[in-house]
Amino acid sequence: MTAEQAWELARLMEEGRPTRPAGVVTALLEYVDGHGRLIAVWRDTETLEQYLAEAEVPRGTELMRRTGFEPDLRKFDVLDLG
Repeated sequence: MTAEQAWELARLMEEGRPTRPAGVVTALLEYVDGHGRLIAVWRDTETLEQYLAEAEVPRGTELMRRTGFEPDLRKFDVLDLG
């Protein structure tokens, strides 16, 4: 991913913020040494699973495809100790 593609993805993420899926708490774009990673933090696993079952194409996948990439989707748990 070039820096220009990362900036385009960041722009698309910001543009789409008002219509994010309801369960997304926040979304981040990590860009280091030519590698980009879009990270969406969901309210809970159940909400994410329901969204994935209903969505034709997940929002993050759609945005990355618009910048020319096919994402590798990964799910992982985040522990909230707050």
